[in-house]
Amino acid sequence: MLLELQMMTSQIHKNLIATCPMCSSPLKFKNKNSLLENELDLKCTKCDSTYSFKNGYLNLLPPKIRKEICTRGILERKIKDKFGMGQLSKNEQDLVKGILASKYMAKQYFRNVVHPTQAAWSARSYERFEDIFIANYLDNLLKNMQVTFIDAGSGPGRYLLLLGSKISINSCKELKRNSETAGLYKYDEMYDKNLRNIIGIDYSEEMTYHSTRLLKKYGLGQYLNKRIFPITGIIQNFNLNQQELDRTHKVIVCTFQTLGNQENMDLQVQLLESMKKLALPHGTILVSVFNKKLFKDFGLKTFYGREVKQTVGEIINSKQDQNNSILRTKKGIYSKWFSKDDLEQLFKKAKISNYKIMDENSLQPVTNYEQYLKIEEQRKDVFPRAIIGVAQIGQKDHLG
Repeated sequence: MLLELQMMTSQIHKNLIATCPMCSSPLKFKNKNSLLENELDLKCTKCDSTYSFKNGYLNLLPPKIRKEICTRGILERKIKDKFGMGQLSKNEQDLVKGILASKYMAKQYFRNVVHPTQAAWSARSYERFEDIFIANYLDNLLKNMQVTFIDAGSGPGRYLLLLGSKISINSCKELKRNSETAGLYKYDEMYDKNLRNIIGIDYSEEMTYHSTRLLKKYGLGQYLNKRIFPITGIIQNFNLNQQELDRTHKVIVCTFQTLGNQENMDLQVQLLESMKKLALPHGTILVSVFNKKLFKDFGLKTFYGREVKQTVGEIINSKQDQNNSILRTKKGIYSKWFSKDDLEQLFKKAKISNYKIMDENSLQPVTNYEQYLKIEEQRKDVFPRAIIGVAQIGQKDHLG
């Protein structure tokens, strides 16, 4: 038994895909025997920050953020706020709001918002376009190079499942058999050969935990922490183990309004800056957000229909929120919708230069996936409300 645990520890250490979010230094095991309790403690070799590996995934939330979102942390925060003793910055407080808002909806979110066949069509059609847009891009890229894929805001593991299905013949069987999803979720030898790492980062531990359960349920458990890496962390301060990954072309995606769920512009810019850093020395970043032109007539009515509202809560709205295309739900979910110019300004603030931003006037239908999303559905149900930015990142894009 001890030998088996030591081998497991060695395997996990070998495949540590990230470094300390506080100082970018390597992580090491603090107590190897803790595997007996299904939890492995890790410690930064430089700043002594501690993290954990449990239930099949890394938890890399900074220690003071972790403290704030635990039960005791909530009580302590109320006391500190009352006496003006809070120690978190404004950005950290806003991150905590988002983490707490997503705490209790992971399972419902997959079923009602993300599931490729069961989710509400208002969400599903948009996500299907994101799926085929990304798959079409990877289809071409993987012909010539090895790729590391990173989902910034991975939720319950939508892309971990989709791309995992393409590297494993016997996974996601119900989706491989379904006539609508079979073409997209089929095994692809090119993906198996050249898609080296599939990484999902989400600041909600509940979302990450649910994604590991789904990966096992859909037959992808054997790839956990070998080629598929669900990680709890904050994308704005996430650091990869670059020595292991620099030989691959990195594709970093932030889809389905995740950028707009960041509670202020500073966090939105920091997210893009982090995506740019992660893409170095060469990579692609892809961002998808909702178009504010449809905020009042579609966003506040059709999109947040019954299934979505069941998951994220009823909308709390004000006149000022409508003017700024911002909503918040009763469960605390924040959502800022954008214009094409808004997204371009964020790219510029993040010092991203080689980019293209597309809206309904410039988006083109993706072909070869009509069973999953028809051309007319792309034009009618997605293009009017989608804004997509794509940027190529190279050595010249090093942050100053």
